[in-house]
Amino acid sequence: MMSEGENTPSPHRPVAVIDDDPGVRAALCNLLDSAGHRSCSFDAGEDFLASACLAEACCAIVDLDLRQMGGFELVEQLLRQRPDLPVLFISAQVTPPQRMRANSLGFPLLAKPVDAETLLVLLNATLLYGRS
Repeated sequence: MMSEGENTPSPHRPVAVIDDDPGVRAALCNLLDSAGHRSCSFDAGEDFLASACLAEACCAIVDLDLRQMGGFELVEQLLRQRPDLPVLFISAQVTPPQRMRANSLGFPLLAKPVDAETLLVLLNATLLYGRS
């Protein structure tokens, strides 16, 4: 049974950032931290899947163009291991097929450079209301 307030975002549960670009990871983590969220970051999907953050995360921001395991492949594994974990996809080059695939998985796809305000609004809505 769900307790009252369980759908409220918790500042104690981190938002996972998975992107192989160290500058993007740092910028996203700084943005999240300045907005009152905790963050954990990884340069590879495999590292996130093997981390303690996987069980703790309240959301994952996933780059589609990771070097080894791609973003879609990572999320397909997340759907098996953490089907409750909402995801926000990001990509430097968004194509119509990528957007369709992200939509079919039920997750939004934002183009880089990501607008900070848009990301935070979408993140907060996702944390409050779940998947789109």
